[in-house]
Amino acid sequence: MMAQATSVGTPLPSSAPDALANYVAARVITANDVAAIAMLLDLARRAHPDLDPSLSAWLALGLAVRGPRDGHTCIDLARGRDWAAGIDFDAEAHLDWPADAEDWKKALASAGPLVGGPEDQTPFILDGDRLSIARSWHEERKIADRLTRDGSSGDGGSVAQVEVLLGGPGTGKTTEVARRLIQFFRDEPDSTIALAAPTGKAAARMAEALRQRLDASDAPPEVRDKVAAARPLTIHKLLGYRPHGTPRYRYHATSPLDVRFVIVDEASMLSSSMMLHLLEALGDKTSLLLVGDPDQLASVDAGSVLGDIARAARPEGSPLHRLTRLLTVRHRFGPRIGALADAILAGDDAGVAQTFAILERRFTITPDPRNVKPDDPESVEWVEPGSDAFKGIVKQAVAQATRLRDRATAGQAAEAVAAQAEFQVLCAHRSGTFGVAGLNERVERQLDVTGGDLWYVGRPVLVTRNTPTLDLFNGDVGIVVPGEGGRRDAAFPREKEGIKRVPVARLEAVETVHALTIHKSQGSEYRHVVVVLPEKPSRIVTRELLYTGVTRARDKVTVVGSRAVIEAAIRKPIRRATGLAGRL
Repeated sequence: MMAQATSVGTPLPSSAPDALANYVAARVITANDVAAIAMLLDLARRAHPDLDPSLSAWLALGLAVRGPRDGHTCIDLARGRDWAAGIDFDAEAHLDWPADAEDWKKALASAGPLVGGPEDQTPFILDGDRLSIARSWHEERKIADRLTRDGSSGDGGSVAQVEVLLGGPGTGKTTEVARRLIQFFRDEPDSTIALAAPTGKAAARMAEALRQRLDASDAPPEVRDKVAAARPLTIHKLLGYRPHGTPRYRYHATSPLDVRFVIVDEASMLSSSMMLHLLEALGDKTSLLLVGDPDQLASVDAGSVLGDIARAARPEGSPLHRLTRLLTVRHRFGPRIGALADAILAGDDAGVAQTFAILERRFTITPDPRNVKPDDPESVEWVEPGSDAFKGIVKQAVAQATRLRDRATAGQAAEAVAAQAEFQVLCAHRSGTFGVAGLNERVERQLDVTGGDLWYVGRPVLVTRNTPTLDLFNGDVGIVVPGEGGRRDAAFPREKEGIKRVPVARLEAVETVHALTIHKSQGSEYRHVVVVLPEKPSRIVTRELLYTGVTRARDKVTVVGSRAVIEAAIRKPIRRATGLAGRL
């Protein structure tokens, strides 16, 4: 039999049902997902030649294969329509789709040895209503076993244990970490620590923030020296990642880390796989502190580990409750921005109504002990796309770009870098009129630099690939400034030396960032943030994305978006299907 082609021309394996091409065309699954199922089926048929899964079974398995690419560790069959992508169920004639979890399970019975239960060694695991590829299921089970082992032990479990420090932006997480480090070295002066974060930029920010907090806390010099010596690393580097090695990580269950205390910042970015590798590398006497904001954007890879931990820790009787601390007092921004963040996270009718009351300045501030800074009625602004007010926002962006250029041209590198943190446009999308590309082009056109010198003085650049030899990491932002002998340098902020200059000829991968994506801004803060949403509701514009953008602001946030797009974002949480919270 010849392979059939989908409407986009990608051939499907000849063993796949012809009707599956319609689901590929509707973008429910991909041709590669179907090919993976066909390969597993071919292997299974060596022992089971009559194996003939139904169309719905092919579809379920394809969804399970696709899930991790979309951040899911399982497929919740009870919410089957969530996975239907481009299928319009309101249309008179639409593609067949199982009605409920029981229909899915009946279909999966036809997949025979490909699908088993939690005790089976099969490529797919059906656990209640959740279907997972086996690797994802086993990762979550091992994570849950380790975390609940510590949480359920009345005497603190083993010598080492995992603790969790949660809090939104500016709630004092770094101050608490500094306090813990001072106390740790007071109790165990000869012990060693490791500091880590999921990305190079987050690790660099961790180092700078800890130095500042230790100075502010008047920490003993020996503590500052020990923390400085334990320079924060990426988690990959901490675990000794070897892309071509076996095993892939130098440190693992039988070769654990030789440190007493590990602190991981920005833990919301941890995927399930990375969390498991980290937990397995902990020795019997190594404690772990996870620090982060569970409401921010989750890992790019599969899983939402910190969010799952936060949900599981809420009930007072849960195993993780006593190991988790939640910080709620805000120091970064005032009560109006804080109330907007809370309304967005609420996500319900009341949250939507409160959001627009704040945006339309119909909101009356009431005393809230969680907010330290005084209220500023001008701290929140709402602008409709395409309005005269939006043109004013573009003028502000051009004025900011002009300030950067003027200070850089005058040789004031430090001042130019400092000015960059004063005002930042953050976009939900990369492309489009209201995306990063469109707004960068608009600003550069008014600066009269389009099509001219790529490395123009004052150009703000974002590093997009780690370059350890230059001490630059994905997410670092610098400003192009004049260098010696007519060359151009990029100036990057550094806590110790103030400014780090790098010749632009040595920069391997950078982007212009008069406007920046919200994703790339995670972990940063600016005096005035402009959050720009697309013209129409979008799959990627979610509650967490809007919250992350709004909470980058210190003094003022301007939200650019229509009422429909803002409401759609608030009502659209990132739905990552995982089984971890239930296990915890």
